[in-house]
Formats: sequence, structure tokens, C-alpha cells
Amino acid sequence: MRPVGRMNIGYEYGYLYAAVNPSSGRAFGLILPAMTVESMSIFIAEFRRWLKSQGEVEADTMLVLDGAGAHRSERVSYGKLDKQLLPPYSPELNPVERFFQELRRELKNKVYESYEEVEKAVEAIFKKYLAKPEVVKKLTNFHWLHTTPTY
Repeated sequence: MRPVGRMNIGYEYGYLYAAVNPSSGRAFGLILPAMTVESMSIFIAEFRRWLKSQGEVEADTMLVLDGAGAHRSERVSYGKLDKQLLPPYSPELNPVERFFQELRRELKNKVYESYEEVEKAVEAIFKKYLAKPEVVKKLTNFHWLHTTPTY
């Protein structure tokens, strides 16, 4: 039996690139148009700039990445960020995936008239979590993480 609900058939894509620090609950994110090397490069450059503005040391920051081609590309300059690549098919090991799970939960079963409305909804939810670092910590601070700040 199919559930009853409103729907709007049509597709436009955008990608939320995000980094969370499980030990502090702080987060950084950008909505970009594609999952490409170019978009990943923009995210990393902006993330590194943000880290510097927060007084964080790039070399002390571990970035946990899944197997997406854009994440593993040699064309992306990670600078001094410590890159931790996850084994294939193991999203449960990536703290940010738990954050994404909650974000999707808040977006489901809603119909948006335009891509801009979806983007505004994602931004509003993200800002809500930025204002509640304790919630981000509860979602992402897995017991096996090192004491090194992980984004």
C-alpha cells in the first residue's frame, strides 16, 4: 500500500557539503550545484578559510571522507588538513552522515514549489543546528573518535 501525500514531480539538484566537529558541535556547510572536483575544491578552500577565521589550526583538523570520486581526487588541494578516507560502503563510520540523517528527516514528506524553497529550508535547518552545538555533539561524537578535531 502506498502512503498518501502531496507530490511535485520534477528534479533539480544541489548538494550540501558539510563538516562537523563532534567534540565541539560546531559545523560548517555550503550548498553547491554538483558533486564534482570543482565543487569539492570550492568547499575545501572555504572550509580552510573558515577554520583560519575560527582560530583553528589546519594541521590539527581531520576530515573524514567517503569514497566519492570528488573526495579522493588528487586535483583537490586539502592543504595541511589530515584526510581520513573511509573504507567502501561504510557511511555509518562518518560522523557527518548522522547529521545528514537528521536533516533529511526534517525535510521529508514536504513539497517545495522551487529549488530555492528547498535551499532555504536546508539553510534554516542547518542554522538551527549551528545554534545548538550540544545537539550536533550528541549526534556525531562517536566513542571511537580521536581527540583530534574531526570535521
